[in-house]
Amino acid sequence: MWLAVLLTCSGPMSLTCDVLVRTGGMFPTQEECSKEVKTVANELVNSGLYVKGKCYKLNIGSNV
Repeated sequence: MWLAVLLTCSGPMSLTCDVLVRTGGMFPTQEECSKEVKTVANELVNSGLYVKGKCYKLNIGSNV
């Protein structure tokens, strides 16, 4: 499963940043996750925010 995470900042200083984690569930594939991250990041950039997004693979239920 893949988890979408975005770092959003309203200015160039780190004090203006927030971490956004998708709470509506995880993605079964990296491709689906990356597509959603790109879509949401573009919307946030268009509203004037600085954005960095990434998908993280979670090994739920495994002993890894």
